Amino acid sequence: MTNPKVFIENLNTAQTLLGLDFGDKTIGIAVSDKSLTIASPIKTIRRKSISKDLIELFDLIEVYNVGGLIVGLPLSLNGKENIRTEKVRKFVKAIELQKNIKIMLYDERFSSDVIFKELRKNHNSISKIKKKLDQQAAAYILQGFLDSSKKN
Repeated sequence: MTNPKVFIENLNTAQTLLGLDFGDKTIGIAVSDKSLTIASPIKTIRRKSISKDLIELFDLIEVYNVGGLIVGLPLSLNGKENIRTEKVRKFVKAIELQKNIKIMLYDERFSSDVIFKELRKNHNSISKIKKKLDQQAAAYILQGFLDSSKKN
C-alpha cells in the first residue's frame, strides 16, 4: 500500500480527492480543496445498486476534477477485516473495473462515532445528525488522510 504522501504526489496539479464512507444504505461523500489541505462534506448518496451508485459517483468525479478516491475501510476494533470490509472491497473492485482512478483504502475505525458524538455535543437533534452523519464521516476520513500525508 502506498503511503498518503506518495499517493498525493502522484496526482495531477489542481486535482482534488474524494473521501467515501461506504455503507449498506448510503455513501457519504467529501471533497478536498485543490491544495489538498481541507476536506469538506458535500453529499450523501442513497444507495440503489452498485451500477446506479457508480453513475452518481462518476458524475461527482468529473464535476470536482477528482484524481483519487480515499475510501474508508471498516476494520474491526482489533484491526481485522469483517463482512463490512468485504463489501467495501467489492465496491472498490467495481469502481476499478469501470474507471481508471487512483484509490486508497484508509482505516475508518471510530469515524462515525466521533462525528456523532461531536454533533450531539453541539446540541444537534438525532434526525439532523442522521441526515449529515455519512458525509461528515467521509470528511473525517478524508481529513485524516490529508493530515497524515503532511506528517509523512
